[in-house]
Amino acid sequence: MIKVVVAEDHALVRQGIGMLLGANGEFIVVGETALGSEVEALVRLQRPDLLLLDLALGDSSGIEVARKVRRAVPSTRILVVTGNVYPGSVTNAFAAGADGFVLKHEQGDELLDAIHAVLSGLRYVSPQVAKAMSAAATRSAESPEPSQTLTPREQQIVRLITKGSSNQEIADVLHISILTARKHRQNIMIKLGLHNGAEIAAYAMKSGLAEAPDVDGNV
Repeated sequence: MIKVVVAEDHALVRQGIGMLLGANGEFIVVGETALGSEVEALVRLQRPDLLLLDLALGDSSGIEVARKVRRAVPSTRILVVTGNVYPGSVTNAFAAGADGFVLKHEQGDELLDAIHAVLSGLRYVSPQVAKAMSAAATRSAESPEPSQTLTPREQQIVRLITKGSSNQEIADVLHISILTARKHRQNIMIKLGLHNGAEIAAYAMKSGLAEAPDVDGNV
């Protein structure tokens, strides 16, 4: 049996993946978590053949999680299974040690194809991801400023991060939950290809986003 750990912050998605793998008969899910902070320890404990990893986990960057897992247990193959493709997300995932990249809305057969490919030692990008990368490259050429991909609410959060605000402080200022604040921070890092608050702040200062006025951020 092929041992799998699933790191995904949506319970229904975790359950769906577990049902798909269980029905296949080749796989056994030996661990699952919604928190990036738990992934490395879980992988160290279970020594899975495969980690299925969302990039937008509730408390940390999937890119950083991939980097830690690759260092901790090099034999574990890492397949990113995430919701969207943003400029730099695929490149950064592979640079961090991922072996493949698929989207959550793809068919189950596509996920199984990707799993078999990465377990065979191949690097895999699904057709839908390749299409999204091509479209993103075209948009980038037409609108080279990455901050244009951020929603007004994400731009608000970038400015608060630049001021040194914590997730709790961001949540208090914007009247949102801390989990929502964390999720926005992770989406910002994925979209901009950044890894932490310091890089977000540096980007905001360089691009002028730190000084831009707020618009309606209720999105």
